[in-house]
Order: sequence, then C-alpha cells, then structure tokens
Amino acid sequence: MDKKICTLIASAAFIIGCFIIYSGMGNIVPAERSVSVRGLAEKEVDADMAVWKLTFSVGGNDLQYLQKEVVRQTAVVEKFLKDHGLEGGDYSLLAPEINDASMNTWGSTEKRTYTYIAKQSILVRSGKVKAVKAACGDTLDLAGLGVSVSNDYDNKVNYEFNGLNEIKPEMIASATENARLAAEQFARDSGSKVGKIKTASQGLFSIEAAAVGLEEKKNVRVVTTVVYSLKD
Repeated sequence: MDKKICTLIASAAFIIGCFIIYSGMGNIVPAERSVSVRGLAEKEVDADMAVWKLTFSVGGNDLQYLQKEVVRQTAVVEKFLKDHGLEGGDYSLLAPEINDASMNTWGSTEKRTYTYIAKQSILVRSGKVKAVKAACGDTLDLAGLGVSVSNDYDNKVNYEFNGLNEIKPEMIASATENARLAAEQFARDSGSKVGKIKTASQGLFSIEAAAVGLEEKKNVRVVTTVVYSLKD
C-alpha cells in the first residue's frame, strides 16, 4: 500500500479517536455528593401499666392452722389493696407454695422454727399506676397487721408503657427533622445546599426509666439515619 495512503488512514483514525474521546468526556457526570446524618428524638411519657407480684410468707407446725392463716392474711392483703383503689379486676391470686421442712434430711431439726412455710402471691396488673405505687409504698402497714411481705427483687413493681404506636409517627417526624437540621448545618459549613433524601433508615425505639426512683416515668428514644444529596 502506498505510504501516503497509510499516513492518511492513520491520521484519520487518530482524529476520529480524539473526537470520540472528546465526545465521551462531554457526557461524564461528576459523582454526586451526599452527607449521612443522624436525627434523635426523645419523649418522656407516663407508664400506663404496673405489674407487682406481692408475696407474703406464713409459718406454722400444723397444716390446718397454716391453711387458715394463709386465708386470713390473704383477706387482709385484699382489703389493703381495695383501700388503695385496686379492685378485683386489678389483681389475681396465684397458687400458694408450701415448703415441708420435715422432708429435708440435711441440717439439724433443732434449728427449725416452723415445720411448714407457705408463700402466697397476689399478682397485681393494673393501669392504675399511681394506686399501685402508693400501695407498694405503704406495705409497712401490712407488717403492722401481721403480714410479712417479701421485699426482694422479684417483688418490685415493674412499670410498662404500651402506647408506643400512638407516638411513633410524631417521634419519627421529629427525628427526621433533626437530621435535616444537622445536614443543613453541614451544607452551610461546606458551601453547599441540601438536596433530596437518598436513603433513610429508622433505628429501634428504646423505652427506659426516666431516672432511678422515677420508674413510672419513661423516656422513649429513637434515632434515624438519613442520607441527603448535596448541591452547589
């Protein structure tokens, strides 16, 4: 092939190649900038349910006496609850537990005060949160009436909040708004503007006591993560 023709073909190919590269560069889209921020929402609410396992013990050496004494003390406790505004629908009697110490083969029998020890529990589960708290605080009155109430961890009042679904929309909106405020602050600092939401994810809701001694007050918390696009 003639040398001039080869040179012309090579030149043409070079020009076409440069044109293609130039055209391609004209279609390159710069990487879209974005910022990921978190928004926090917190709300203090009142517990709407109180659960209390009220347990008392009765000792004796005769089962018939023990049975009568459990019945008597149960009536005393029920009146105590009713005096605090808790009716029959607010609590239920659990099956009593009776320990027969004579069946224990270990230890000296001389150290035994009672042959039988009965534990009776009354499960209080009520929306009358203030009434339950007041009753729990007055259990010393039961001691004055001859009822020995257990005060261990299992018999503490547990306060619950079951109205989460009612406040979820408000809290998610608040968390998202707080996330946008954080994004706008970042955009101002970087000389940009906040664009549309690219992705968003909602964290888990947590419900905790507002403070020690204020377990009937709950602090509800949620964090959302939002990714916004940034524009000049």
